Amino acid sequence: MNEENGRLRPNLLVTNKSSVLVADPKMFIKAMHSWAERLAAVSLLPYVVSALFLLFLFHLLSNFFQPGLADIPGPFAAKFTDLWRLFKVWQMRFKEDLPGLHAMHHSTLIRIGPRMVSCSDPRAVELIYGFHTEFKKFEPFVDGNIRLFYKRIDELFIRPKRACDIHNWVQYFAFDAVLEMTMSRNLGFMKAGGDVDGVLKQLQKDLDYRGIALAMPIIDRIWRLNPVSKFFKPKQSGHFAMRCKRILEDRIEYEKSLDPKTRKQQDQKPHDFEHRFLEAQRRDPAISDGQLIGYMQANLIAGSDTTAVVMRTAVYYTLRQPRILQRLVAELDDYHGPLPVPFRIARFEMPFCGAIVREAMRKHFAFIGMMERETPPSGVVLPDGRRLPGGVVIGMHGDLIGRDRTIFGEDADEFNPFRWLAQPDEPEAEYQERLRAMNAHDLAFGHGPRGCIGKHVAEMEIYKFIPTFFALVQPHFMRPEQPWTVRQLFVFKQSGMDMMLDWRQGKGLHSLA
Repeated sequence: MNEENGRLRPNLLVTNKSSVLVADPKMFIKAMHSWAERLAAVSLLPYVVSALFLLFLFHLLSNFFQPGLADIPGPFAAKFTDLWRLFKVWQMRFKEDLPGLHAMHHSTLIRIGPRMVSCSDPRAVELIYGFHTEFKKFEPFVDGNIRLFYKRIDELFIRPKRACDIHNWVQYFAFDAVLEMTMSRNLGFMKAGGDVDGVLKQLQKDLDYRGIALAMPIIDRIWRLNPVSKFFKPKQSGHFAMRCKRILEDRIEYEKSLDPKTRKQQDQKPHDFEHRFLEAQRRDPAISDGQLIGYMQANLIAGSDTTAVVMRTAVYYTLRQPRILQRLVAELDDYHGPLPVPFRIARFEMPFCGAIVREAMRKHFAFIGMMERETPPSGVVLPDGRRLPGGVVIGMHGDLIGRDRTIFGEDADEFNPFRWLAQPDEPEAEYQERLRAMNAHDLAFGHGPRGCIGKHVAEMEIYKFIPTFFALVQPHFMRPEQPWTVRQLFVFKQSGMDMMLDWRQGKGLHSLA
């Protein structure tokens, strides 16, 4: 030991680089081991980086040379990664650019992801999606909301001579009506004249996120489905799901509290979807509350956002083409029944009104994404003879199929409801064949057993709203020379449809039965 400044210090070993080490053998050996490990790590780093790079390169090449997909044309980047599709969705250009890709490559199959294919062959609809489903009627729940819609429109816009932002109000109506059909109650969007508790704002955020996650699913696995996120986030995120959960719980408690006599009286009233869902759960206890909430949400989204898209489209294009407006008004003037127009009459006895609705569904497909299906393990042979291997995601975009000129005519890009009617001098047999082809390739609400379960809800609202609207009011765009604005991420949303509204001669609130 050396003595310095009156204290004992251990012996020091001075290296040739002026580094000072404790001469304790154990510490010296430990330090040497530490240095050796660091040197080894530094020497291995290039190999680790190289290995990771090779793995990444192998992953990209594996994506590119997917068996059965390598020869399918498409954007070069899309053959390696889903980033191309994500970028197009983020640009809000996916819908617009997809038809151009099929046209540019002269192919009904376009590869838009490493294992994802877009198909534009109308003959493949039945092969990919299967059979159609039926829909039910819930008319009593819609009529009250139609009356409330015109009461509020009269109070806020017609009498004060103020411009109506109809693009928002059709969504308020659609949401209140579908809530009434689903839960026998609504959140009061029409009464409030706007959003309630931020529900619509939150729903829009949720749908925007779905658009991003749909384009590149790995984002959802990293951001929302990772273990850390699951631990910190509540099981039901977002105002929408939580409200559905609370309403369902309240309804279950209410149903349990009913005595047999009251329950019998309730059974004689029109049943909402929630009642039917709960009845299904009673018959099959395997159906969980979470599944019921999922059914309710599917109804609400289809019956609100999708419905609003179709109603805006029908109103917008009808007003922009006088020939269509005149034909519709003439058909409505020949109608002398009650208002709101009953669904059965609007759907089956007003051919031109029905044609406008069908054309609105065709012209403006509501969703940005494709309806995706995974090919079976044995693969699938497409109508043109090409074969796709098993495990490939294939889909069709409703807007792309809706523009197919071989099915919908040379003016498929235009809004033309007359296409759904028999043409002058067209033989009845030819018209029926043409109509069957258009019906078979209508993907507005999906197709087959996985078609949209909220289709019947949406159709009920649309077919009642459109004829009642044009039978009661005279709408005029504030800026007819300006086109509307369309926003697209998951669900298309139109705006810029401000209009002045007046009652048609002899019409008013008293006209509603």
